[in-house]
Amino acid sequence: MMILASCSGGLTDLDRAGLKGRVKSITERHYKATFKDGHWVAGNPSSYSRAVINYTSDGSYLGSIALNENGDTTGFTRIRRVDGEMVEEVFYSRISHRTSKTMYDRVSDEEVYFEVWEGAKLSYEGAIYYDSKGRIERQAGVVDDLEVMNYYVYEKGMLVENYQEDLSGERTATLKYEYEEFDDKGNWIVKLTYVGEDQTTPPRVIKREYTYHQ
Repeated sequence: MMILASCSGGLTDLDRAGLKGRVKSITERHYKATFKDGHWVAGNPSSYSRAVINYTSDGSYLGSIALNENGDTTGFTRIRRVDGEMVEEVFYSRISHRTSKTMYDRVSDEEVYFEVWEGAKLSYEGAIYYDSKGRIERQAGVVDDLEVMNYYVYEKGMLVENYQEDLSGERTATLKYEYEEFDDKGNWIVKLTYVGEDQTTPPRVIKREYTYHQ
């Protein structure tokens, strides 16, 4: 899910991400799942090992860092704002030595246009639409002249599913989420991510640790 900033409508980046409290940073780790004592638990770290997402004291997104299992930085993002609004996010990969750039143009509280550039090539573009709570509701995009729509489904304020649909109505790329543990602020700390609608394949286990501004 894309992280987008906005000073309009009184919403902060923390609000849009559904986070509670004055979050300073999130350390997120991904694991392969193993079945133990009747439920899925974290096993070995996945190839995507760790990410740290940072926020200012007023709830603005600062950027993120990707790290491997040894704690070495494999990539990081830098953002640019105009009048408090995030207009550009650049990701630098230290593994492939490639740079990708996403540019944003906010039309309203409910709609943002974006372009994703890989070097000098435009690889993806479209629009993101938000609901009244500032959450991503759907994302329309064009990839290689093929138009697709991504939908996001929430229950009790939590994202529980997102899926892709093409112009023929065929539904693909379904992801489903289950939340198992929360911290004392109400932010989730353990999430299961299933690929596919039937939830029969082993999920990915994602764990988070939070630090908060005083």
